[in-house]
Amino acid sequence: MTYSYISIFARLLGFPSALAFLLLTATCSGGDSTGPESGGPGGGSFAGQIDHSCTDLGEIPVQWIDSVQVNISMQYAHTSHGGQLTTGLGLIESDLPFCDVEIGSSYLPDIVGALCIFDGQEGDTYIGPELFWESSDGMNMTRDVLTNNPAINVCMWCWCCQLDYYDESQVQAYIDSMSVLEDEFSAVTFVYMTGNAQSTGSDGYNRYLRNQQIREYCENNSRILFDFADLDAWWYNSSTSLWEQNTYSWSGGAIPLEHEQFNGDEAGHTTFESCRQKGRAVWWMLAMIDGWEGI
Repeated sequence: MTYSYISIFARLLGFPSALAFLLLTATCSGGDSTGPESGGPGGGSFAGQIDHSCTDLGEIPVQWIDSVQVNISMQYAHTSHGGQLTTGLGLIESDLPFCDVEIGSSYLPDIVGALCIFDGQEGDTYIGPELFWESSDGMNMTRDVLTNNPAINVCMWCWCCQLDYYDESQVQAYIDSMSVLEDEFSAVTFVYMTGNAQSTGSDGYNRYLRNQQIREYCENNSRILFDFADLDAWWYNSSTSLWEQNTYSWSGGAIPLEHEQFNGDEAGHTTFESCRQKGRAVWWMLAMIDGWEGI
């Protein structure tokens, strides 16, 4: 995993964005060398999967980090597992202060130069399915946040362990509810998610099937997918410079499973390393929503 340390150090030393960009393009390949243009979020018409291959923060040109902080405000609803993303964003900010993020518990911060995130719903931050998409009350709570905070232009909700036992029809209900919200809020980019990959046995197999259902829908219908399960199962081994996937055997197949390197409970039922990996993927996703073409 290659990081553009020159560009990062330039920002930490207080060099202006333009100079940081010159340093970046001198050391990195790929990406959109022209930088952000008019059009704001969605300028690149991005629709695709964000997974372990989208975690090298150094590949994102610095001006796209700046652009995300200007152009994107996000609602992110979740329970404890979903806290891995917000923890990861905070850890990244502590390492790289120019990756500034401001997270408001049940409100949208208004901080210039930061990625602003509305965490939860109005009046609650522990958001299960019934409080976001699975009930009429939950749908109305989501509608309230998006209506009362018109600056929000990206919205996502994270599974806990429901996919260990939800059936096909329940996952289809999730897809249907997200589609309703997409129709009602056309200016908002809705991000679909897979569930975590921590369970084994029949529960883990059911989760794998339901994750596949979500992946196939997103692929067939040009939706954005944040593949939480994939990010769980893959770990980058810096000593070998190779990605490693963890799996377990079930019914003659290899089922993805959270990598042993991420077994822990430092935050959100995992390790800080796993949180950082998911936080980097969030930055990658938002840069692409904003119009970056990737590498």
